[in-house]
Amino acid sequence: MKQYTDPAVPDPLAAIGLVQVSDLHFRDSPGARGFARHEPDDGLAAVLADAAGAVAAATLVVATGDLADLGEPGAYERMGEVLDALPVPVYCLAGNHDRQDALQACLPRPNVHLEPAVRVGNWLMLFLDSNAHGLEPDGDGTYRDRDDRVHAAAQPGLTPIEERRARAILAGTRADHVFVWLHQPPLPQTAPDAQGDSELARLIRDFPKIRAIGAGHLHGDLSGEFEGRPVYVCPSTFFGIDHTNQALDGPGYRTYTLHPDGRVDTEVRIVPGEITDTMRAAPLPGYLADLMAGRITSEELRSLSDTEFEDRFGEPRPMRRP
Repeated sequence: MKQYTDPAVPDPLAAIGLVQVSDLHFRDSPGARGFARHEPDDGLAAVLADAAGAVAAATLVVATGDLADLGEPGAYERMGEVLDALPVPVYCLAGNHDRQDALQACLPRPNVHLEPAVRVGNWLMLFLDSNAHGLEPDGDGTYRDRDDRVHAAAQPGLTPIEERRARAILAGTRADHVFVWLHQPPLPQTAPDAQGDSELARLIRDFPKIRAIGAGHLHGDLSGEFEGRPVYVCPSTFFGIDHTNQALDGPGYRTYTLHPDGRVDTEVRIVPGEITDTMRAAPLPGYLADLMAGRITSEELRSLSDTEFEDRFGEPRPMRRP
């Protein structure tokens, strides 16, 4: 486990600009698939072109998981080259689609980081691995990916190791404010198991310095509260979901200003252009329509075999079982 230190940081009273990207879903080689029809590469390129000014003015970029679609080493290699070329540091964390061995082996670059935390001004950025439900003990005190990680880690969770590491960092930081980043947002409507007395809920409750939570996973512009803290969800750079209108949307990103008094300002940007126009004209896949309308739960969806899935929705499961 990498050790985190909380160094003295200059300009503690300066506002901090951030850009968040999420759910990149890169593959090890180009090849459009499914209803999106465009490449994940094209979606990320459109986002980075649109966000070029915001990125150049930012202190860092945060990528909140599902960096690769199938966890292939080549996907991290290709995506890492793109992110490494950005003019500011990029901090990445894992999503349920990621595979931890390939991510850790292939992604870190001089400008692309897999760190538990970083201090910026009077803020601490805490990066959590919230994929506990997709992990299993390896027998030596560590955890390995479950075969069904993609489906099992639909809601956020912390392993005991991750919780201990987070608590140690939070207890030792000299920062005035903390921003927590994870993949699956702990919103009541999408993460009921995280509410109440979960490890994540206790962590947030126990540290009043935590001001806000940023996440991805849901591919859309959503917000809410968890343990009294605001939760901000970032659209996907691959394809977006308009949860209000239950429709597909284009690729997008979030920008943030973190103020020295603990306030957070944030905006979502959906990138205009051909990709967005095409996605908005496409029908919402049947499984997403049923899921968003409450006709099927995440657990019921996960329990369907690939054959049952295709029989019910008339289309292949986007992520096949191993």
